[in-house]
Amino acid sequence: MALTHVQSVSQPSTLNEAWNEKASRGAAARFLGGGIDVVLFTPPSVDTLIDLSGLDLSGIADEDAGIEIGAMATMTDVMRSPLIGAYAGGFLERTLRQVASPLQRNLGTLGGTIASAHPWSDVIPALQVLDAELRLYAGESRSVSINEYLGDRAACCEAIIEAVILPSASKDRVSVYRFFTRTAFDISLLNVAVSARIEAGSWKDVRVSIGGRPGLAARQPAIEVQLEGAKPDDLDIDAVARSAADQVELRDDVRATADYRRELVAVLLKECLAELGGGGDGE
Repeated sequence: MALTHVQSVSQPSTLNEAWNEKASRGAAARFLGGGIDVVLFTPPSVDTLIDLSGLDLSGIADEDAGIEIGAMATMTDVMRSPLIGAYAGGFLERTLRQVASPLQRNLGTLGGTIASAHPWSDVIPALQVLDAELRLYAGESRSVSINEYLGDRAACCEAIIEAVILPSASKDRVSVYRFFTRTAFDISLLNVAVSARIEAGSWKDVRVSIGGRPGLAARQPAIEVQLEGAKPDDLDIDAVARSAADQVELRDDVRATADYRRELVAVLLKECLAELGGGGDGE
């Protein structure tokens, strides 16, 4: 697709320059990260791109608050980082390795993936169960949870994502991800991420996110409550997964019916819980 309607590309040297230009141009300007969505989805009304590549937002570092991933880090950068490989048992590294194609991972940025907020995103559910935070810039910096960002898009989506912050991970926390696609590099028909601490043989602080419903990925508090305090050795995982599937809000679209997605919820959640109960060391 040729972006023939784009008349200019600016390259600001500071976050404030980038933000001021976006504020002055409004809907006629778009931030440019990896560029995949800009090429695919930019409407004809956009005539200006604001290139963020010169803002030094691609580093990955271990900070006091946790691991800080610059928003311009590509999926490949994140996947190959030793810090990410060692974080939470390598959960995020394993998840990224399964999604998209190598070429897409080389281009797509972590911040761009979050900002695009596609309902089928495989990255967002993983970040939700890791309880990730975002540092945003809109004239000044502030931090919000990823759930707050996704839940209040009108207030947050115009801000520049500076970084994704992964909080210090408890050594007894296990996280698991499953997804279903029609082909190896297709987008997910449904995805499930589950995370919990193992304490005295029970699951604690359980987090469950389901995406591709086809709505945007969201935490599932009713399922989390159902699993909180459960002992995996005493649990009928199949029955729990089936019961949980009935609680998820699902819809038809051109790619799958709600009934088909409900079957996928039951199957994928069962796989996640089985792996979670076994220590979460599966692929």
